[in-house]
Amino acid sequence: MKAVTVLSKVPVFKGLSRSRLGKILPLLEEEVYPEDTYIIKEGTVGDSMYIITEGSVRVLKSVNFSQEIIINHMYGDTYFGELALIDNLPRSASIVTNEKTIILRLRKKQLDHLLKHDPDIARIFYRNCLMDTFSRYRKITTDFTTSKHDLIEKSLTLAEISRDLSSAKKLQDFFINSKTLNHREYPIDGVKQSFVYNPCQEIGGDFLNLVEVGHHKFGIVIADVMGHGITAALATGVFKSAFSIMIKDAAENPALLLASLNNHFFKDISSLFASCIYCFLDMKKKEMAVARAGHYFPVFYRNNEKELVRMDMAGTALGIKKHANYEQVIYPLQKGDKILFFTDGIIEQKGIHGEMYSEERLKNKFLMLAQKNNENILSRIEKDLDRFSNLDKKDDDITLFLMEFDF
Repeated sequence: MKAVTVLSKVPVFKGLSRSRLGKILPLLEEEVYPEDTYIIKEGTVGDSMYIITEGSVRVLKSVNFSQEIIINHMYGDTYFGELALIDNLPRSASIVTNEKTIILRLRKKQLDHLLKHDPDIARIFYRNCLMDTFSRYRKITTDFTTSKHDLIEKSLTLAEISRDLSSAKKLQDFFINSKTLNHREYPIDGVKQSFVYNPCQEIGGDFLNLVEVGHHKFGIVIADVMGHGITAALATGVFKSAFSIMIKDAAENPALLLASLNNHFFKDISSLFASCIYCFLDMKKKEMAVARAGHYFPVFYRNNEKELVRMDMAGTALGIKKHANYEQVIYPLQKGDKILFFTDGIIEQKGIHGEMYSEERLKNKFLMLAQKNNENILSRIEKDLDRFSNLDKKDDDITLFLMEFDF
């Protein structure tokens, strides 16, 4: 009988003679299951082993607590559920019929009765149970050791990535010339400069720099490369390199400088774009020339009027349009004027109720602090943002640069 052959393949019955296996045959109960019927449900306690004599079943495993995926198919003259003859642990998977299926079922209660009255079968059965338990234990130990080894390798890889990110952060700190951005380290007659650079990840896509381009002449650039993280940081590095080269010939012509940067971006980094503001500051003439490439306008405070001045110049973001044209506007500067450059990270930061910090809130806060001639404008703005968002993690890179003129 085929059932005897199948029983001989079950680990717990290994070594039983055909005559002894023949004593188990009367215990098998034939059951017929219609198509798409659950024979076993994952998580329920079982009490039987099953042998398929006709038809087929599929083995299902739950994922995400709601979805079941097929992990195997079983056909005639195969068995499942044999561990229920040893223990009463919950089933690890579900068994569902693919079609009308005929099953031979061996219940643990009936097998236990046979074992009680046949010491020879019991001896072999319990020895096999012990051996099978050891085998499963060894497999679990091996799998654990392998998993532990894989985990160690992944941890080492993550540690290496972390070291790379730390190195990248140091390199990016070099890109952002923090020395010239801080007036205490790089004093400029008649100017107080301060900045905030806070990437939302280890490295970010904002770029900020203040460069001396002549006697009492300076170039200020702030840019925001699309996205953040490693990709944006690499693109920012390319931007910085291009800027360092092109500013040598176009420092006093913001429109020309942005046009050159745009062509470089369009040609070499076609998959990304960046917004940018470049300002040429002439301290002898007390004026600044500004050009914009799709970036938010700086917030410009006029001390004589005690109000913000609307800045307006056309220009599309870098890398979107080939041979784009840019407009530059010259603004005279007076004692007490202040200008705040920023990226969109601060105004798009969401608060605890989901609303954004907004450009309007930034302008109102800046105006209030400028009118009071507050000495710590950027730190006050940062505190206001922290109160607003109540978040340790920022949604995007946040960069601010403030210049206060005191001729």
